[in-house]
Amino acid sequence: MRNRDVWLSPSLSSKLGGRRRPETPIEALMMAAPLTDTEESVVELQPLREAVAECIEKLNEQDRFIIDAINSEMISLQALGERMGISKVHVWRLRNAAYERLSLLLRSNPYIRERLNLDEDESDYSGI
Repeated sequence: MRNRDVWLSPSLSSKLGGRRRPETPIEALMMAAPLTDTEESVVELQPLREAVAECIEKLNEQDRFIIDAINSEMISLQALGERMGISKVHVWRLRNAAYERLSLLLRSNPYIRERLNLDEDESDYSGI
């Protein structure tokens, strides 16, 4: 499996308070304030990023396009509708459907299920 670089948008980077995420667990420990939990490092988050990327890759081309345009390009639904030649309302429906399919894929991923401590008795999402 290849490594996937994840671009950190300016809006997300500002939520980190202008700080950069520690690269390694040791660096996270060194950056942590006394008596506080350490922040997860880039190395520790890599398996989660790869699991999310795998789920996104399983989506159909249109769903990937919509999710990428909204999240990476931060394009409005109106502008996306114009680009796709459809109404804003139709884009809204397509976006919601794409996010629902992605949600089902994420909940069916074993790594994500374990990381989020999802109960094993939840419905089976493998029939996507």
